[in-house]
Amino acid sequence: MDQAWPESTRDNLRFLCSEVDSQYGWLQAFVSAPTAAMARKLLERQGYAENLCQRIEQACPEARNHKRSHARARFQQSLVEVASGLARLSELARSCLEQLIRVDDVQLVDDVVLVKSLRRVRRGILRSEMSLENGSLSLALKLARSREKLKRDSEGRIRALTGQLKKKRAPAEDLTHLLFVAREISQMGEVLGQLGEAVISATLGQSLNFERYASLTHLVNELGDGSQTAGEMRVDTLAETRSGSRISGIASEKPSERAVEKVSEKGNDKGKPANDKQKGSKAGESGGGKQKGSKQKGSKQKGSKSKDRKTDASESKGSKSKDRKSRDRKPTGDLPLTSPEYLAIFKDGLGRKVEEERQGVERWHDIYPGIAPRILSHHQQGDSAALLIEHLPGMTLEHLLINESSRLNRTAQQALVETLHSVWTTTRRDKPVTAGHMRQLLKRLSDVYQIHPEFRHCGASLCGREMPSLEALIEQAAGLERSLEAPFAVYIHGDFNVDNILFDPAKQSIRFIDLHRSAYQDYVQDVSVHMVSHYRLQLTDAALRARILALALSFGQQMRRFAHEQGDTTFEWRLALGLARSFATSTRFILDAGLAGRMFNRARFILEHVLGADPERPADYRIPLEELFVD
Repeated sequence: MDQAWPESTRDNLRFLCSEVDSQYGWLQAFVSAPTAAMARKLLERQGYAENLCQRIEQACPEARNHKRSHARARFQQSLVEVASGLARLSELARSCLEQLIRVDDVQLVDDVVLVKSLRRVRRGILRSEMSLENGSLSLALKLARSREKLKRDSEGRIRALTGQLKKKRAPAEDLTHLLFVAREISQMGEVLGQLGEAVISATLGQSLNFERYASLTHLVNELGDGSQTAGEMRVDTLAETRSGSRISGIASEKPSERAVEKVSEKGNDKGKPANDKQKGSKAGESGGGKQKGSKQKGSKQKGSKSKDRKTDASESKGSKSKDRKSRDRKPTGDLPLTSPEYLAIFKDGLGRKVEEERQGVERWHDIYPGIAPRILSHHQQGDSAALLIEHLPGMTLEHLLINESSRLNRTAQQALVETLHSVWTTTRRDKPVTAGHMRQLLKRLSDVYQIHPEFRHCGASLCGREMPSLEALIEQAAGLERSLEAPFAVYIHGDFNVDNILFDPAKQSIRFIDLHRSAYQDYVQDVSVHMVSHYRLQLTDAALRARILALALSFGQQMRRFAHEQGDTTFEWRLALGLARSFATSTRFILDAGLAGRMFNRARFILEHVLGADPERPADYRIPLEELFVD
């Protein structure tokens, strides 16, 4: 393995493997011929394995870097995981022995089956050292498969012992101790499986369990020309989601022209670039999936960085980078904004979630071709699933807002407005719809209070007049909302945050990512989410924040013009309710009490403002955007 081992860790790992193997050798000897001397030999070795494990942990300081943004940190993390696993195996050996010592009738011990299982463990211990030393994926896979083999051994023994217990053919106490032994064997298999996954992760430079590796291998084989294996691919962690999905960039460590050509050719015809007549969506033929955005530091950063991000809720990206990503995504490194070496984006997680993403992308290809990335391949593995998604060039609007010039931001916003105009007019259905903003807000209010209990109404009053609770305002607004249908439906993104939109400066084009919430709905849903995603960016630079809020206001004003052109007379009312919903629900992702308080108060202000308007004259109402999008 082409990784620098921290000083002394190679020797200590070898000593640790040797020590644990010796302990299992003594356990194996005790099973075959139980003696008190052999038992003492194993029980007295408790501290040595733990000491060796601690030495390895202390020699791997970068393993404590939770972001693990580079291969060295990931390798050290894997070293620590292997050492901890070996120490755990040592504990299981002693636990197994302690149960065997308590068995009075040694004839009940199936020494043949137990010795067979212990031999499997000893082979796994040897493979853990060899696979990590040599970077051998084949050995690591054999190690990971030990989990299932030992699980089968354990389950077979448990069935036999349970049958004996039911028939009362042997002392229940002895059988109970042997059941614990069978359970320890299953635990040993679990630990060996984790060791195999740690080595796979060290080899590929990213955290991968056995199922993820199987999916990756399958998809890489479909992607390439057969000359490359998963072991010859670089896997860069881009993001992790609150729903358990993980997103990675796949690059070749062994460049292959044919593999790259396959990426551009792969996918169905539905993913072809949009017609040039569709404004703002002249997406190039390369790239897709998601991009990594910049870190929010409140000042411009040199270079441009891409971000791939994912959330479950349409407003789950508002807080400070570190705070937000601890709850949502956890980017693990700063990758180049434009990453032409990426062959594709690898996304895996629960089968249902991945399937929603796949269907969302495919629907966009049917409804408005060229604005979504292409699905290159799909693989189901048990309850999990994975996608290979086209890697798109460009930068997220979030990165653009924080790092790029005002001029480029205005250009990107104009491209976005033109793209939305094209998408909405193309997909328009003259059927009234209701977004249900108040229903959405009420559903998420408990999560808001969980993070900010101070927002809960406690009989507050102003000048002797009791203020209504937010729930009371929501209930009144919900009644009003039922009479405020959008006059038509369009196909919306559904999670229209600034980090789910890509702008390619070279082609002046807009592309969408993270499309699992797309549906025919009120376009105000996307408008309100997009505007609030500007406001909730946490920035220390006051001038930069003011510029970003001005862009949000500009976007809202352009949406007003679109609504006027479409004859949408209730746009202002629905936008008010949508903004109230997004301001309030986004606070559950923000730990900064100041920003969260300002957002929550804006939500209250909007609801009180709209409830004070005359519902008989909807065309006269105007939401004060200029007061909302300023600090």
